[in-house]
Amino acid sequence: MTACSSSTPYEERVEIRQSIDDESEQLIEELAEVYPEIYAQLEEAEGYATGVMSNIKVPLVGGGTGIGAVYSNVDDSITYIDLYRYDVGAGLGLSSYRMISILDTPENLEKFSKGFSEQSWGTDWNISVSGIEADKVYYLEDSEIPTYLVFESSASAVGSARLMSVSVNEELTETGMGNAKFANHESATDKSSPQWDRPLPFFAQDVVDKGFSLPLPFGISILYAETKQDMTISGLEAGFSGINNGATQAVEFMSFDNNYSHSKTPQLKLDAWIFPFMNVFATVGKVNGMAHVEFASDGSVANGVAENSLPCNPILPGQKPAEFCEALRDATGWNEALDVDLDGWNYTIGATFAAGWQDYFLAIPVSVTYIDMKNARAEELVINVSPRIGKQIPLKDTSSVDVYVGVSYLDSTLTIYGEHYGNLPDDKHITYKIEQENIDKWMGLVGASYNFNRSWAIQAEYGQNGSDKRQFVSSLTHRF
Repeated sequence: MTACSSSTPYEERVEIRQSIDDESEQLIEELAEVYPEIYAQLEEAEGYATGVMSNIKVPLVGGGTGIGAVYSNVDDSITYIDLYRYDVGAGLGLSSYRMISILDTPENLEKFSKGFSEQSWGTDWNISVSGIEADKVYYLEDSEIPTYLVFESSASAVGSARLMSVSVNEELTETGMGNAKFANHESATDKSSPQWDRPLPFFAQDVVDKGFSLPLPFGISILYAETKQDMTISGLEAGFSGINNGATQAVEFMSFDNNYSHSKTPQLKLDAWIFPFMNVFATVGKVNGMAHVEFASDGSVANGVAENSLPCNPILPGQKPAEFCEALRDATGWNEALDVDLDGWNYTIGATFAAGWQDYFLAIPVSVTYIDMKNARAEELVINVSPRIGKQIPLKDTSSVDVYVGVSYLDSTLTIYGEHYGNLPDDKHITYKIEQENIDKWMGLVGASYNFNRSWAIQAEYGQNGSDKRQFVSSLTHRF
């Protein structure tokens, strides 16, 4: 009856299922001695659910676990289930009981077959004068679902709020659902016949038949990413206001130093397994950060404008006086440090190619991100490929820990538009276009994920390349 382990080998599942079925039959026989009408009730119902629960309660909190099965009279199918109970309230208790619920409507049969959570308030009083009452049998005829209980307790005096949860035991029911985040090859045995009943991924049944288990097909995540990296100037264009409408042209006589970008990005991510080994995703997020640019000019921009672009004849009307041209020719340049606010939105599309073998996995996410920062007059394009290899470490029930290492290739191009107002005559200014590119494309990374169950997980990842590039990513994911 210990089928709530995180991963039950195929060879053991037949034995566990048989023990649950035997326990269910024995329970019906015992109840029939007190309630002979139970046979007719079970035959007329849509189906019935059985279970064995163990509970413990200390003064403030308590809980229990169990296992059982749902037997359908409609199609003769069997769905094996895990049972959980959580208590908050006063009391002490240590108890166990067996139960059978009459699923007299199609809705109740579907409810137990798909799983559910239900809140309630109640009391348990199971202390007799002699100290213990054992094997107490109850028929809860007035409850929403008629239920028989065979109660066994060492002692129990509890008044608490309860949360009862029923979930499908995917392994025992053999749905093809696994605990891993990726398609995981578990066994090549032909003794099992899982049946995948979800719309995605395509060709799921084919790989399930080959011994792979699959994750839940859809996901929604909240992510937070922070990245700091050194940048280099890959292109600079500049122009002078009032000439050619301020159009920019390439500038070569410019020096740069100490350029970097630092961004923080909360994001919302949606994903789906389209094929068993291919997940597609899209994210949208808010970017907050800054780009630091330091550059110096020796005056060649202004000198070139004076020599080639300005009409400097003081005699003809409408042309600039000679002293204006002389001022440009004598310009000594400038030193400038810019901190550009990178506030905007980022949009990402990508795909992850992944597979696992006996809890080891290989994953290769590939993505393209466009960052639009209209208020900052900047935009960025990021291409990212991050292969990683790791292992899933099973824990209790369906919880587990994933640990992995990998590398990340990130190509980032940041384009900044702006104006420079310096010691230029007649309130003129320099317009510019700066293209920054990250210096270090590669970095190593390590990460870990704690999977509460098949549906919920938290993850953290850290990447670094020396002191020039650092990245931290965390996420909370719900799969369904």
